[in-house]
Amino acid sequence: MQVLGEMIAVSARAGRTTMLWFVLLVATKAVSVALIGLTQRWLVDNAIADITRGIVAAAALGAVAHAALSVSAQLEVHLRDDISDRAEVIINHDILAATSAVPTIEHLERPDYLDRLAMLRSGGASGTRALAVSTQVLAQTAASVLSLSLSIWLLAGVHPALALLALAGAAPLVLGNRANRLVRRAMDATSGLARREQALHDLCVQPVPGKEIRTAGSGPELSRRARTTWDAAMRTEVGARWRAAAWRFAGWTVFTAGFTAAVGVVAALAVDGRASAGDIILIITLASRLREQITSTMFGIVRLAEAGRITDHYRWLKTYAAAHPTGGDAAPERLTDGITMTGIGFTYPGSGAPTLTGIDLHLPPGAVVAVVGVNGAGKTTLVKLLTGLYTPTSGSITVDGRPLATIDPARWAAVATGAFQDFAKPQLPAGETVGIGDLPRLHDSAAIRTAVEQAGATEIIAALPNGAATQLGRHFDGAELAHGQWQKLALARALMRQRPLLRVLDEPTAALDPQAEHDLFERFTTHTRAAAETGTVTLLISHRFSTVHMADHIVVLSHGTILEQGSHADLLATGGEYAKLYTMQAAAYAP
Repeated sequence: MQVLGEMIAVSARAGRTTMLWFVLLVATKAVSVALIGLTQRWLVDNAIADITRGIVAAAALGAVAHAALSVSAQLEVHLRDDISDRAEVIINHDILAATSAVPTIEHLERPDYLDRLAMLRSGGASGTRALAVSTQVLAQTAASVLSLSLSIWLLAGVHPALALLALAGAAPLVLGNRANRLVRRAMDATSGLARREQALHDLCVQPVPGKEIRTAGSGPELSRRARTTWDAAMRTEVGARWRAAAWRFAGWTVFTAGFTAAVGVVAALAVDGRASAGDIILIITLASRLREQITSTMFGIVRLAEAGRITDHYRWLKTYAAAHPTGGDAAPERLTDGITMTGIGFTYPGSGAPTLTGIDLHLPPGAVVAVVGVNGAGKTTLVKLLTGLYTPTSGSITVDGRPLATIDPARWAAVATGAFQDFAKPQLPAGETVGIGDLPRLHDSAAIRTAVEQAGATEIIAALPNGAATQLGRHFDGAELAHGQWQKLALARALMRQRPLLRVLDEPTAALDPQAEHDLFERFTTHTRAAAETGTVTLLISHRFSTVHMADHIVVLSHGTILEQGSHADLLATGGEYAKLYTMQAAAYAP
């Protein structure tokens, strides 16, 4: 009932009045079929009895029934398309809202979440469209059942034995429903394989990975793996469809046997003179429609089953979002004590080993803190926890003594900013590509210009055909930038917020040469310290120690724990891991 309620609620949001008209039309269509059979019987019986008034009345009523059937069928199509198109827009908006409402990004890295999302966004009759048309299909199926019931009732009026056709007609429905469950379970079971095949396919057709794949000549192997994955999914699904077809065949075999018996009964009645010519015409008319009515009912049930499956995923996404509520306290306007991590531990969902363990770290207000360590040490995970993109598995994070968990995630996001190594490339006008880093100032040309200057991207914007108004990206026939240029714009985007409480720079200049990175961070740290009145904490992650040494405090991570921390001079004097890494890198640059 909850699934049914969800279906009706979506259609009501799309257009309550339109939906009511649609229901009226399909009901009219259902009644018209039975009325046509009745008027044909009356017309024949009155013609044989030579009752002129009866002939005229039956003909007129039959004409009305035919007209109602034709008009309702045409209008039904237009209203169905109108309301389903609007419902699909609402559903897609709900999916986007449910996905983006969760304050962390944990769900976007969970296979079970991504599987459900992929099934919803699969397109066609097996995706959101199935839910969008569900209420219309429900109305049409109910109308088919009504029409079928009226036909059975009229047949029973000729002879009670003909009502047994209802039992024969139920066989395709019952066994067809069993077949639908087989197919539904198979599609759910293969959703992960389908998503994996799509990912392999995307690697081959998207331009960024395409360069490496073609250079390495790994396209055939990826294609083979995609085909193997697809074949495995299809074996499961096709096998289920064959078994489903066998159940449907059994159902139609039972109906065919019942229909044949009914024809025998009618023939016997005609021979004995217990059925009038009108009865025979009625039986022929309804019997010819009976198969169509059962097929329509079965098809409706199949589509409702598919819509129910999609609705389950749709409701699951909304329930998941509701279980991760937003809201809470406001973030402080400035930092006076800083940000403190106490006993922090974190394990990624589905992973048996923790990524971070026992992290105790204090980030003083106004400080530039660098985090270093080999790949896999947990540096990026630390950043995700501080920015609220993940919730710690254990321990606590406080902001000026207040638990970060009690601060509204949206408000914390509004006072935090960052540039990441896996940065986005928004294909927007260049100015907006930077401006979206602070939406309230999206069209503030002065703020955008300042951020671009601080990121060292002035020359990039100046070289574009229309400056900041130039469309970027090949998808919209815009200007394409080099990877390092995109990265500078990503850094400018992170600098749009001039007075954040937390600014994270996670390998933001990996595509730049060492000297350009050094100059950029030298300029950037100077700017950060000049704006210390807000207590902004800057967290810098970089593999280049020529950059790291400019930080006020340096943290060395190793295997998810803090190995050592202190100033550049103190760590060199200690002669620990930092000193070792720094010496190795300095030697690499020595002539």
